[in-house]
Amino acid sequence: MMTFTQICSGIRARLPLALQFLIETLSYWRRLCRYNASIRTDRDIRKMQYTLLRETHVIEKGMSMQNPRRGFGQEKVRALMERLRKYNRIYGSLEKDFLYRPLTTIKSYFAFQHKEQVDVSELETLYAKLCEEAGISADSLSLPAGIKTSTADALKQEARSDFSSLLYGRHSIRYFKEELPSKDMLDEALTLASRTPSACNRQAWHTHIYFGDECHELLRMQDGCKGFFQDIPCCIVVTADMKGFLGHEPFQCYVDGGLYAQNLINALHFLGLGSIPLSCGFMSDKLLQMQKRFDIPDNEVMVVIIGTGYMTDEVKFAVSDRQPTHLTNVYHSPPLP
Repeated sequence: MMTFTQICSGIRARLPLALQFLIETLSYWRRLCRYNASIRTDRDIRKMQYTLLRETHVIEKGMSMQNPRRGFGQEKVRALMERLRKYNRIYGSLEKDFLYRPLTTIKSYFAFQHKEQVDVSELETLYAKLCEEAGISADSLSLPAGIKTSTADALKQEARSDFSSLLYGRHSIRYFKEELPSKDMLDEALTLASRTPSACNRQAWHTHIYFGDECHELLRMQDGCKGFFQDIPCCIVVTADMKGFLGHEPFQCYVDGGLYAQNLINALHFLGLGSIPLSCGFMSDKLLQMQKRFDIPDNEVMVVIIGTGYMTDEVKFAVSDRQPTHLTNVYHSPPLP
């Protein structure tokens, strides 16, 4: 006897594909309304954690800028601490360890401001109160956080060492020379990235490369790299062609495009170019406006913008510690010893 789900699936399969797409769109709309982090954010521990990590990274990015405004970010740090206090009140008894990373980043922010001889004593008082409420000693906060300084030569050497070193040595770079990357180097990176696996080997990714003023205009529209977009000499827009996928694959273009983009970022790093991925996570009207202005066909979806170029001799980057895998992985069968 067929189940209700099997009956519904059978009926759906007989519908015109355009109607099936509408059903799929409504299904995704339902999930967006339930799970998107902008809706009832603080009523869900995961939504609150993800948004707090986002707000923490804003502070990290500010410290990694070439010429940060003196005393920058104080209101953002104040707002972040208020939300951390709220998190501690609601969820501190469940997952207090989450607080260690943002608290360590704020601690690094204070040290950064002290070097610039900026008075942040009022914020430090609020910070001490927050740590006391959470039962966390500021002296115990020793996770990697803040910014790190390195040289372009050291990063290039590490990238050529082994695969592990390539991954651990790749960082989002915001320090670029004015010199444009050579076409030969970009072509080599594109060739390396073409080894990316794709659904049924369709290779439906595309790239659009812009330099100089056109690059800066695109990044200004992207609006996620204020304060350093004018220092990026070249950007690569990674897209995926919707024509490459079938009725049962409405979201596969983003999967294949994302896989390709990550390989391209690693290829650029391996070849000695700095890079920074910049989000294309916008509403459709903005994306279509960008595509029209920069001659990207309507049948392609924008996946990510990669800023790239030759690194300056010395660079600074956000440490951005990663979560341990036991928090992000589930073994659904007993693993081998």
